[in-house]
Parts: sequence; C-alpha cells; structure tokens
Amino acid sequence: MSLSFIRNKQKGNPNVVKYWRKNPKAIEKFQFVYNFLPHPENKKRANLISNKAVVVYCLMIILATATIRITPKFFPGVLGYASNITIKGLLDYSNSKRSEAGVSNLILNPKLTEAAQQKAKDMFEKGYWAHVAPDGAEPWDFILGQKYDYIYAGENLAKNFSNSKEVVQAWYNSPSHKSNLLSANYDEVGFAVVNGVLNGYETTIVVQVFGRPREPSMLASVSDESTILERENSSSTIEPISGTTSVLVKTVEKEVSTVPTAQTEPKIDVTVATKSLSLIFGGFVSSLLAVDLWYSKKKGISKFNGQTFAHLAILLVVMVSVWFVLRPGVII
Repeated sequence: MSLSFIRNKQKGNPNVVKYWRKNPKAIEKFQFVYNFLPHPENKKRANLISNKAVVVYCLMIILATATIRITPKFFPGVLGYASNITIKGLLDYSNSKRSEAGVSNLILNPKLTEAAQQKAKDMFEKGYWAHVAPDGAEPWDFILGQKYDYIYAGENLAKNFSNSKEVVQAWYNSPSHKSNLLSANYDEVGFAVVNGVLNGYETTIVVQVFGRPREPSMLASVSDESTILERENSSSTIEPISGTTSVLVKTVEKEVSTVPTAQTEPKIDVTVATKSLSLIFGGFVSSLLAVDLWYSKKKGISKFNGQTFAHLAILLVVMVSVWFVLRPGVII
C-alpha cells in the first residue's frame, strides 16, 4: 500500500488524524511520547522534566546521598575510596614542585617516616581526622617521639585521594599546605600511606612530615632514602590496625618498624559510584532538556517561565551540594 493512498484515505476520513501529535487522545498508545516531548496542545513540558519530576529527582538524589552516608555506620568498610598512592610518587611529585619553585629537594628520613606512620596509626586507632589528637597529642609529639631534634617541622595530611599526583596537587593548591611543601626551612621529609577504616569508610590516609634537624649530622643519607624506597617495593602484610583493614608494611631499619602502602580496595568505590551516577543522571536530564528545547522551538511552543528555571536551579543546587558532601579528596 502506497503512502499516497494512505494520505488520500486520511483526507477523506475525518476520524483518521493526520498528525497524531496534535490530537494525542486519538491514539492512546502514543501517550508515552509526552514523557520525553512537550505537549503541543496544552503547552506543557515533557513529563520527565515537569515540576513534579524535578521534585522526585531531588528526593532521589537526597536519598542516594543519605544511603552513602549511613551505610558505613552499619556496614563499615563496604564503601570507601580506592587508591594507588606510593611514597616514591609522593616524594617525586613533592620535589618536582620544589624544583619548579627553585627550592632544594627533600630527602626521605627514616625517623620522620616512622613519625608519620605513628600519626596515621593514631588517627585510625582513635578515630579522628585532625592535626591534634583528642588526647591533645600534636604532630611534634610524634616527631620528638622518634628522638628527632628539629629546628623546623611541619605536617600535611590527606585522605580519599586516588593517586600520588592528586595528593601533592591538592597540597600545592592550598596556600597553607603549599607553604609547607615549598618551604626552604625543610631539608627532610617522611611519608606514611596507610589503609584503614575511618568513620566507617575504607580509605587511605597520607601523612607528610617535614623537618630540619638541629644537628647537620642527623641529616638522612641517600642510602637511608634508597632503603625506604626499596622496602616499599617488597612490602609484606602484618596484622591490621585495630578497626582497620590489613596494612601493607616493610621494615626499613631498626628505628623504622613500618612504612605502609595502600593496596586494599573497598567493595564499592565512592568516587567511582558518585561520578558514574552523576554522569548517568546528568546526561539523562541534559538530553531531555535538549530534546525539549529543540522540539519546542520547532513547534513554536512557548512554556518556559520563571518557575521552570527556579525548579531547574534547585535541581542544580542539590547536585552541587551532593558533590561537596561526597567530594573525594580532603586535606588538612
């Protein structure tokens, strides 16, 4: 049957609608189209981007966020932030930033490395995320605990990052952390990269401890640095810190008992999950808006008003708020 024959039949029969979009009630099976396209008769937006739909989206986002926040309290270690951070990577990127600023490179010191390790262990065991422990212990206490007599000392902390470069870049982007990172007052550094469960989340804590010894004879040697880096490549597993997952460690020398690296991954990576959901949801809504705008322009449908943009603005604010709540990398 030719197309021209069908058209002629439509013209002769008033019960046959030539353009079904102009009379959607005539063909009920096509009603689902208005979930994606604006209605040409009542000038309404597509159902999936209507005011009610925007409210539902906001509630879904809030529910998803609440689920991610609450899950660790009942199932510790299920959610977390997978990472591939190494001491060598942290040292290389830190010294790269210092070289760009015309500052001498830092050398790994075994005592500062152990001080950093003890600080990370203390945070996991006592469940805090701060420079000062709940019992009042300060960064300098961990340094002095390793009998490192210093003139200058400093500390940078980071967690929830996926690689060494991101950690150093975050420190570099923060004025206070950058001041430590590029300070000419420091000659040596120690790192700890430790896996564990903090506040219900499987995460990786990075501790960077800076120092300049009071006596030049206390400066670490190139051999000390090489030993630490070599041990990092031949790590072994010991009993996990209380309340944490297994921590990979290696013996550096008598003074340095452990230099952990992060290898354990959570069952669900929060970063990957939030990014995936954001891309899927954002792409879905953006596609609907694009189709809606295109079809409205094509059919001359004018339906956007202040209320429309207000609802879309609310949706955007909710999405941005969720990003800040679940943002991966954190430094202090």
